[in-house]
Parts: sequence; C-alpha cells; structure tokens
Amino acid sequence: MTGLLAFMERWKPGSTQGFEAATADQIAALAKPHGGLDALPRVYREFLATMGASTGDLRLTYYGTTSVAALLEDRKDPQRERPNSRRYLKFTMGEEGNEGRDTDDFFELTRPTPDGRDAAIIRIHEEDLVRGKVAPEQPFPTFSDWIRAVLVSRVAFEAEPEKQTRYYSLGPKPETPSRAYEFFTRLGFSLTELGASSALIPLEHPERDTIVLIIAPSPLLQSTGVKVRAREKTQQLLLDEVIQDHKQELSGD
Repeated sequence: MTGLLAFMERWKPGSTQGFEAATADQIAALAKPHGGLDALPRVYREFLATMGASTGDLRLTYYGTTSVAALLEDRKDPQRERPNSRRYLKFTMGEEGNEGRDTDDFFELTRPTPDGRDAAIIRIHEEDLVRGKVAPEQPFPTFSDWIRAVLVSRVAFEAEPEKQTRYYSLGPKPETPSRAYEFFTRLGFSLTELGASSALIPLEHPERDTIVLIIAPSPLLQSTGVKVRAREKTQQLLLDEVIQDHKQELSGD
C-alpha cells in the first residue's frame, strides 16, 4: 500500500487525501462470517487498513462503494438470503438506482492465488449468485489486478484532457503481451510500485512522464490492449508515432 500511495501522489498530487482506514473492530466484524481475519486475502486486509473506511474523492467504483461501514450495514437485513460466506466475500456494494441495484463484486475465497495474498474475484448481482442461475462476470482475475487497473485509470488515463489517452488493440495472439512488454522496456519503461501480473502490466517512463498499461486478452476482451498516457502532448505524439510504426511487429502479424 505504501508503494500504491506513492504512485498515486506522483501522478495526481493530493489524490490520497481523505483516505481513512477501517478500524480493527470493523475489519474483524467484516471477517467474522467468513472464518475470521485469516480468511480475508492479505492484500484486501491491507486495503482496508489504508482506505477501508473512505477513499476520499477517489471513486473506485462508478456505481457503488467499497466502504466497510456500508458493507457491514448491508448485512443487517436478516431476511435476505446470502451466498455461502465461506466461499464468497463481498468487497464492493452496488448502488441503488431506478432499475434496481447495480452488481456487487465478490472474492472467491476458495480460489486463492498461489502465494495466498489474493484471490479470484467475480461481479454479479447478489441474488443471482445465491440462485446460481446466472454466470458471473470476471472483470479482472484478482483484487490486485482490479485495484491497479482502477488506480491507473483514475489518476492517469482519466486526467484532463481525457482524449489525450490513447488505446491500441494488438490482436488476440497469446504471445503479444510479452512482446509488448519487451518492446516498451527497450524504450526505457519499467515496472511501477503497483506491481504486475500476466493479465495487467503497468509500466512507467519517468523521463518521458508516461504511463503504459498492457492488458492481456480475457473472456471480456479478446485482444491485447495497450493504453498510453503522457503528461505532455509532445511526448504522447512521439510515442504514438513509434507505436504506429511498430504495430504490426507488436501484434505478430
């Protein structure tokens, strides 16, 4: 979390102001139905202990909240049927709207990562998860992938003017993400404090003040995607020219 906060402040100074940690009692109460603190993925416990009560002006979900107070309040309805608490842990709660409540995000506690720090996540309406008749979406493989993608978007890609952020589709070949990684590292890009996975690779070029996100193909996105944002328009145009010149090489065509 220390590295995550440093990354955010570098790209959007002041973006971490207003963060409030969940209390130890709140975290324990959230964990209790799921088997206690050890049942919570460690990366999520670190998240709660950093911004579990409030994310200030930073909106991690477009519709809903990650607030521990809201998640605990939502449990107070004794009449509502819940998903298996030893298998699923809700970490975002959808917002009520004119057409009902938006989807929630859940950890699949029975599908931890090999290091035990994280777990797979899914997105679905809670009642559909209970009934088991609707297949959930998997917007990102893990919580870590979700938070790194959201934070890069909020502090860099969605900065004004948003149209300066460029997106490139590089095709479906499975080797394309590693080819893109090698390409950008040759240009001087390196990993950030956010870390990386086989699904999402944020890279940064400090001298160019540029951030790149390599997005591997997934069930929701059949093509490798690359998002690029430079603080200065000149750098953006230069990198765009380089990528366009090498796009065929990157896609493997």
